[in-house]
Amino acid sequence: MQLLKGYGQLVLLNFLMFMSWRPGKGFNVPNYGAPYRGTPSKRVSPVADGEHDSYFDEEAFPSSRHRVTQDTRLAKLSAVSNPDFYFPPDPEADLVETDPPEPAPEGRKYRPPTAPASSTSFSYNPKDKNGPPNWHRIDARCGGRYQSPILLNTSSAVLVNRKRPLRLNGQTNVPQSILLQNDGHSAKFTYNWRDGDRPSLSGGPLKTNYLFQQFHFHWGSNSSLGSEHVYDYQRYPMEIHLVFYNGLYSSFQEASEQADGIAVVGLFYEIYQHSVDEQLNTWTQFLRNVIRPGDEFTIQLIDTFPLYEVLGDVEWPYFSYEGSLTTPPCLETVTWIVSAKPLLVTEKEMSQFRRLRSETGKMANNFRPVQKLNYRRVFLY
Repeated sequence: MQLLKGYGQLVLLNFLMFMSWRPGKGFNVPNYGAPYRGTPSKRVSPVADGEHDSYFDEEAFPSSRHRVTQDTRLAKLSAVSNPDFYFPPDPEADLVETDPPEPAPEGRKYRPPTAPASSTSFSYNPKDKNGPPNWHRIDARCGGRYQSPILLNTSSAVLVNRKRPLRLNGQTNVPQSILLQNDGHSAKFTYNWRDGDRPSLSGGPLKTNYLFQQFHFHWGSNSSLGSEHVYDYQRYPMEIHLVFYNGLYSSFQEASEQADGIAVVGLFYEIYQHSVDEQLNTWTQFLRNVIRPGDEFTIQLIDTFPLYEVLGDVEWPYFSYEGSLTTPPCLETVTWIVSAKPLLVTEKEMSQFRRLRSETGKMANNFRPVQKLNYRRVFLY
């Protein structure tokens, strides 16, 4: 009898030890293992051969049928307009979800092209042999799976409720000079900084500081089109791209070859309806000096302007996703940050952009068609 009692105690002890070791299946404990190291897990669903996810086709989907209602947009944007930001102890914790993480795919790891990149110039005319449908022939990387621009859809974007604020340091710093160029595809502004004055971007989806490089524009022949990204099935007359490179690398060229090398801030412009002649963006006056392709003009110190004069306060809600440069070589090394709040421009100022010329005539409609999403997640901050 004593033997049976001792045996029963031994069984009970083993059972209790097993239960104390067994993990609680119902506990929602995030896993910060391998999938969350390096770049964040993108949770991209595998795509079988021959399958394609849905994307925005401008001819197949008229904007009037699919445009998100104003109430839907405001409801989702109001969820990200809280000025009280939360700083998670782990820099990637704001992307952790309650369900178990899926293995991180190979994703956007940069790979060199299969063939040497061609130096052939590209065109925005879809009927041209070097137009957007044929950019992959100019550079193989333009045929990648993580290309930009894309459709930004408020209703399908993933809301990020716990987020770090996006900071643009040095946006009021005045440069020594600004080089304005007509490169045949856009109007590009490159700043010349004193040591230590170069602005930097950090926070939000970015893990390190990104240094400002230049900004340029994409616009249309009229005010019904022009932007590269499409926001809730709507195009804007113009979009500005502010290009930054990761400060961990010595130059923009070196950074552009790295998976985390580039960050681009995109903002839409909408037409200011109350006045045609009012000057909202005084820097547009310098465009008259670079009408022809290849023209350059140096804006001297007395006339230079800080980034704040272009952007204003960086407090807007924004979309973020992983994509590419929107011109050849279309490097898939870009973290995109696209504002959901447009800036203002007048029709008179837009006419100054439309006076610029390319090698083939007037420079207009210099935007790339939207690209397939290919199961990427788009986040709304």
